Amino acid sequence: MRKFIISVIAIALGLASLSASAAKCRYQADRGGELELDGAGTVEIYALAGELRVTGKDDLTAVRAKGEACVSKEPMLAETDITIRRTGDRIQILAEMPDISGESDDRWTNEYAVMDLDIEIPAGVGVVIHDSSGDMKVSGLASAEITDSSGGIEVTDIAGPVVIPQDSSGDIYMERVGEVTIQVDSSGEIEIREADAVTIANDTSGDIFVRDIRGSVLVGNDSSGRITARDVGGDLIVENDTSGGISYDRVVGNVSLPEYRQGD
Repeated sequence: MRKFIISVIAIALGLASLSASAAKCRYQADRGGELELDGAGTVEIYALAGELRVTGKDDLTAVRAKGEACVSKEPMLAETDITIRRTGDRIQILAEMPDISGESDDRWTNEYAVMDLDIEIPAGVGVVIHDSSGDMKVSGLASAEITDSSGGIEVTDIAGPVVIPQDSSGDIYMERVGEVTIQVDSSGEIEIREADAVTIANDTSGDIFVRDIRGSVLVGNDSSGRITARDVGGDLIVENDTSGGISYDRVVGNVSLPEYRQGD
């Protein structure tokens, strides 16, 4: 029976972090679907193991999703698919894979399922992404909200806000975006260029680099890693920084640093 899951499903070999093209697949199959936008303002994506690319297209009126499934046992292909459905004013794209995460029998040792996703969306739409593992690229949309367990995140050319409620691991890179809010980033570097404003509420580890920010930059709590800010049109505020230096240049507004960091 097909079962939709949001947990990582690779066992032992750790292939969940690989793309389908990088993994040495025993069995592969193409998956896909399409649904007219028909007034929907948001596309919500539930991705599992594998690479994810989400691109906004000016000439589209439909949402299109393609996937390359990669599994270790042939019967698992029947349980690996893409579903596109309408829920209220949203269109949802669901990656479906066999749930072997709770299996402990020896016959499941070293089994895996991975599916790369390539999704095209009309450019004027916002996207909400829930991703388990694998690198991600998002570009050309009205707005983006991203929750990610592991893997790098690259976000470019977003007209409106970009929100990351939770990123567990992996580097974050953004360029030519609206107002950025990162609520929790557990590990990995953060680099943001050409944004309206930047708020990083909690960053556990990894350097932070921001440049060409039209408004203000706020870092609430930074546990480790260097903070570098260049060409900030508003204020630069760092409320708490446990370790790592702070450097800045060409800040138009006020600069407020923790008293114990002001000599960095």
